[in-house]
Amino acid sequence: MPIRLHAVAIAEAQNGTSTSEYPVSGIVPMFVPFRDLCAVVSEQKAFGIDETTPESIVAHQAVVDAVFRRGSVLPAPVGVVFRAPDVLKRWMELHYVSLTDALEFVEDRVAARVHIERADGKPGDLEAGSDLAAAATESLRALRRKAVASVPLRMEAVTGLALSAAFLVDHDLWKDFNHAVDEQRDAHHLLHFDVTGPWAPYDFVRMQFGG
Repeated sequence: MPIRLHAVAIAEAQNGTSTSEYPVSGIVPMFVPFRDLCAVVSEQKAFGIDETTPESIVAHQAVVDAVFRRGSVLPAPVGVVFRAPDVLKRWMELHYVSLTDALEFVEDRVAARVHIERADGKPGDLEAGSDLAAAATESLRALRRKAVASVPLRMEAVTGLALSAAFLVDHDLWKDFNHAVDEQRDAHHLLHFDVTGPWAPYDFVRMQFGG
C-alpha cells in the first residue's frame, strides 16, 4: 500500500491521538512506528508523484500542525510518497540517528517568519532598494540574537540581501522575540515588519530521500 509521509515525531507524544484532531477532509492520518519514533502518514491511491496543489499544501500543513500541537515534529516536504510501510521503516532505520538528533534540536522550540518591506511607496518598490536591504539586514541580525537559529527566505533582487527570514525560537522566549520585533519597528519607522507564527519548524528540517 503506497503511503504519503507528512511528518516524523516522537511516538509517545502522539499516543491516544484521535483522527478528530486532524481537520482535513479526505485525509485519515495513520502512524508507522519505529523504535521510539513514528511516521505520520496517509494512504496514497498509487505510487507516484502527484502534482502539488494549494489544496494539498493546506492539507499537509494541517496534519503537521496537529502533530506539532502534541510535541516535537519534523515536517516532511509536501508530496513525499513511499511504496509501502516497510520501505518507510527501512528509511527510518537508516536515518534513525539523524531523526532523533533533529527532534531533540527542535524540542520545545517554535518557528517565526519575519518579512520586511517599505512601509510606504509604490507597490513595485516595497521590496526593492539597497537602503531597504541594508536596514533589513540590520534588523534581522538583531533578531537573530533572540533565536537559536535562522535561515533567509527571500532576497532583495539587486543586493541579494535577505528581506525575509525564519527564526527558531525557544517556546518560553516567544514573547521576548516578539518584543525584539517591536523594538525594531520603533527603530525603523519606514519599514513594515510582518511576523507570523508560532509555526512547526518547516524551514529548519531537511530530510534526505532517494539513493
